[in-house]
Amino acid sequence: MIAQMANISTVIKMLSSGHQPIRHAALMLLLEFSRSQLLCQKIGSVPGGILMLIRSKYNQSVDAFSSEKADEILRNLERSPENIKHMAENGLLDPLLNHLTEGSEEIQMEMAGYLGEIALGNDSKTYVAERASPTLIQMVHRGNTLSRSAAFKALAQISSYSPGAKILTKAGIIQVMAEEMFTRRIYNEPMNSKNEAAAILANIFESGIEFQNLQVNTHGHKLTSDYVLYNIIHMVKNSTPEELNINLLRILLSLVKDPNSINNIVSVVKESEASYTLIELINNPHEELGVAAIKLLIELSPHMGHTFVERLCKTRGQPESLILGLKTTQISERQAVSAKFLAKLPHQNLTLNLALLRNNTVPTVVQTINQIQMTGTRKSRYASAYLEGLVAILVRFTTTLYEPEILSLARNYNFTLLFTELLMKTSSDEIQRLSAIGLENLSEESISLSKPPQIKKSKSLKKALHKFLYLGSSKKRKEPVCPVHRGACSSQNTFCLVDAKAVERLLACLDSENVVVVGAALSAICTLLDDKVDVEKSVSILSELNAVRHVLNVVKEHREEGLWQKSFWVIERFLMKGGDKSASDISQDRLLPATLISAFHHGNGNTRQMAEKILSLLNKVPSIPTSSYTL
Repeated sequence: MIAQMANISTVIKMLSSGHQPIRHAALMLLLEFSRSQLLCQKIGSVPGGILMLIRSKYNQSVDAFSSEKADEILRNLERSPENIKHMAENGLLDPLLNHLTEGSEEIQMEMAGYLGEIALGNDSKTYVAERASPTLIQMVHRGNTLSRSAAFKALAQISSYSPGAKILTKAGIIQVMAEEMFTRRIYNEPMNSKNEAAAILANIFESGIEFQNLQVNTHGHKLTSDYVLYNIIHMVKNSTPEELNINLLRILLSLVKDPNSINNIVSVVKESEASYTLIELINNPHEELGVAAIKLLIELSPHMGHTFVERLCKTRGQPESLILGLKTTQISERQAVSAKFLAKLPHQNLTLNLALLRNNTVPTVVQTINQIQMTGTRKSRYASAYLEGLVAILVRFTTTLYEPEILSLARNYNFTLLFTELLMKTSSDEIQRLSAIGLENLSEESISLSKPPQIKKSKSLKKALHKFLYLGSSKKRKEPVCPVHRGACSSQNTFCLVDAKAVERLLACLDSENVVVVGAALSAICTLLDDKVDVEKSVSILSELNAVRHVLNVVKEHREEGLWQKSFWVIERFLMKGGDKSASDISQDRLLPATLISAFHHGNGNTRQMAEKILSLLNKVPSIPTSSYTL
């Protein structure tokens, strides 16, 4: 008998021969070899040998004889567990799954161990879940320590693919894993079964399953019940192992995105004071843990943002460390979520805004925005999200301009020009939206900041005459007065949109396909038509920039009621203050009457009144004496 490795290797190479007789002879010889336990192992150890046999097995339509013999050889090779592993690695999973579901406890443990080691493709994960879920779950529930460990690893891999996770759910894995996390105690076990169970549950919840009707124990507790949430949140601590904390936060992140769960989670977080723990985890040096904690805080911020601000500002090194403490050459996910967290906290919270200002974060924010704009966002997958977060941080300052320190900040960094440039330089809808909001907030302050030039009263007619003659001969020009705000204006000191040349950019944003961008730009433009400003002069300036055409296009392209209300309000201002030219431009639009009639019939109260008022101004309906709607 030929028993040398070199000879077996040579025979296996013959399987790829282009001559059928050679292939058949090689298979017959390998079939004889495979009947020997010793040679069986040697065949399996030849690199690529099992792969060649599997290929022959599945080529039945091309060569039925080779397919049959290869199948016989592979069955003989199953006597070696190592060969079964090689088969699974090369795509033939049935031998492993057969031994797993039908073998002894020792064999099951070995096969489950292989499943945990082998990198399975997504299709394979689904197939394994269909065949092996009950067995693996049973091994966790009743097996010894080694069996449990092997089963946990296999289940972790299967659950990482959504279809596999859903199959595991139907097989009853939720209750078993919940028991492992909350109630089961096995002392002196080397592995952390809580962490293994939490990782599997996190995978399953991230797959998008429905949570509402999932029970976690025989007492009828649902997944989103206070019992479960208290248990999970109670386990999230600084002293908890990092990997377990990460998986617990992953579970909470999945649950918090479910609209039916969010209120329960917020209630439990408030009652348990878990917000302190979550804020503390921001400072954790472990990258993945810090990111997971911040992501959860972002999701909870709309519901308890002011609470988070209070905790954050009492934490050592915060909030400035979220911006200043993350200096790396490559933009990381942690930087992006940190900026987003600060952006999502309530913008009008003066405590946080002053803390950010006084800890000198703004220079870093502005500098980083400029750097990203110069280098572009393609160098890092997180650059766009980071830039959006940084811009939103600047926007939050524009909501508290009544505070002298913040007013000085906005002037020193010329926020009006900064946001205008962002409108011009970005292709991001979110940054355009944020920049327009920032400009709206700034523009609302312009009328109170713009003051008429002060002329000091002379003490005598002689001095007044002398001053008049002196000024008349001087080359110094009189300080210009803003036609809109009726005072001395500039983009830097009074945030004047006209002086900043921001109006052109805002009008360009009205052509966006994104509704929120259009809405934000319209709101900013509306500040120039407020009763407090010189509306006639504003209309004149806007008319020179073809504003009416842009607004009419918004009415034509979008059906959202909020956009219609803003657009109708602008159109009405033009009709009332813009003279014959504006009235002519508006009345010549052929589609506007149909839109107004539709809004008149189907819009809500404000929209209907606005439409009726414009139709009246266009002489399409009898005039109405008053209107009581508000923008």
